[in-house]
Amino acid sequence: MIVGFIAFIGLACWLGARASTQARENMRQLAGRLGLELEAAQPALGLFWPDPRVSGRIRGKAVLLYNYTTGSGKSRHTWSAVAVTPAADGGLTFGISRQGFATRLQEMFGAKEITVGSSEFDAAWFVQTNDPDFLKAALLPELQEKFRSYRGAFKMEKGTVTYVESGRFDREETCRRFESVTALVCDLADLAEVHSRHAVRT
Repeated sequence: MIVGFIAFIGLACWLGARASTQARENMRQLAGRLGLELEAAQPALGLFWPDPRVSGRIRGKAVLLYNYTTGSGKSRHTWSAVAVTPAADGGLTFGISRQGFATRLQEMFGAKEITVGSSEFDAAWFVQTNDPDFLKAALLPELQEKFRSYRGAFKMEKGTVTYVESGRFDREETCRRFESVTALVCDLADLAEVHSRHAVRT
């Protein structure tokens, strides 16, 4: 029994070390493809790499890709995220998330959704913003089409545009998805900069 317990602990440690190494290697390759840098780190006990972080600039904007956790114990959950900081935003805020049970709950508690005029996009995405007229005009059909491949949530608040989805960067498909979604988040940061210029004129 003791031997079995030790073997179980050893296997868990090996799997954890392998996953952390894979995540770091995936992020190193992703950083190279995006022209960003993998932040330096040292593995704990020489085995367990901390969650990798990739940072740099794209289109003149600060970009950060990272993991974070919420909850604790059995309710602990890990998320992958990319954050892009526009030069200015004019106070624009928005949230764009997949329609579902969570968004229905939001509506029950008073959340106000806007529609952009595309039946397909409006059926798939729950959109909130503090400037409906601007966002409706800014979410052009070609930009709406780019949302099709993603299952996470986009948000603009406190001067930063983020995209978040469940999981870690130890999966190659996650890294490939973040390679493309980073461009979309940069597009949304461009919209925030346009909004800033519009706010100055008005």
